[in-house]
Amino acid sequence: RISLPMQNMSPSPAMMLTLLLLVAGSCLAVNVHPSKRMLQIVNAKGALDLRQNPPPRLFILGEQKCGTSSMFSTLSQHPEVCKNVKLEGEFSPKELRFFDNRTSSQEKIDAFPRYLQHFAQCSPTQLRMEGTPEYLSRNWTAQSIKDVYRHYGQDLSELRFIVMLRDPTQRVISTYEHFLTRDRWPQEFTLEDKVQHGIDEYKEWEESSSPGELYDIHAELVGRGLYEHSIKFWFKQFHPSQFKILSLKQFLQDTPRVMADLHDFLGLTPVHQEMHKANIGKYSKPPLAPKGLREFYEPHIKAVLKLKDEYPGSFYETPDNLFSLDM
Repeated sequence: RISLPMQNMSPSPAMMLTLLLLVAGSCLAVNVHPSKRMLQIVNAKGALDLRQNPPPRLFILGEQKCGTSSMFSTLSQHPEVCKNVKLEGEFSPKELRFFDNRTSSQEKIDAFPRYLQHFAQCSPTQLRMEGTPEYLSRNWTAQSIKDVYRHYGQDLSELRFIVMLRDPTQRVISTYEHFLTRDRWPQEFTLEDKVQHGIDEYKEWEESSSPGELYDIHAELVGRGLYEHSIKFWFKQFHPSQFKILSLKQFLQDTPRVMADLHDFLGLTPVHQEMHKANIGKYSKPPLAPKGLREFYEPHIKAVLKLKDEYPGSFYETPDNLFSLDM
């Protein structure tokens, strides 16, 4: 409690400022949630206290329609994993779509405080993660992550990446059904049209590309099944030991064992986990594979298996649950 001296003069400007700050502080203490108050204070100082609300250490990169939602949902049930909050106007708490937008790295750095609000309600020790499936095939995403994390002094070697894959032809069909049932498939194109366009586009690039050049996929329907290009690109940006690549088939075959091994990979306390299914499509009559699609993907499936032989530590595999991309 502060008493002003009983004088005939007005309080000094310095004393008035002190009183105003005390009143403002009292209002914050009463009316603002502690996590939001912390963010407001550090923003006012122009710095983030990432010890209290660290950024994600795990990214489920993709691919789309390969079980990323179920993987994210299952991991979210672990007591040492943060449950994200969806902010106003956003798609989901899983797909934050922050690092793959076309804004500059500086704009992402400036927007990072808001991004961290997805995790502000969690304990500082809980693992933060996100699962935007476009990250895998949008090549600029990796550089965006590196730029932002370096700016804030984060150790890039501590990041972990989960990549989920499946038979690429089945992935195309599942994506088509997913968009069709949600009225998001462009009416001017048939599935066959889109597939042929994707195949032609890749073959045109292949004819003019240099040896060792990687295809810039841009999350295109057919291109997203060229997994080896995306994986090789990410391996150039981060060390292969930071990745765990598995198939949807492996995840379905033995979820508890897969999760136990992922807990070890992520440094989480082992707990028994069954699959917590999410975003599972229910389709009455799946269409047949468009002509030529399986043949187109065959050499690319072999290229992924070759990568597995080159980087066995980056792929999930056990004697009774082998990695493959068959149906």
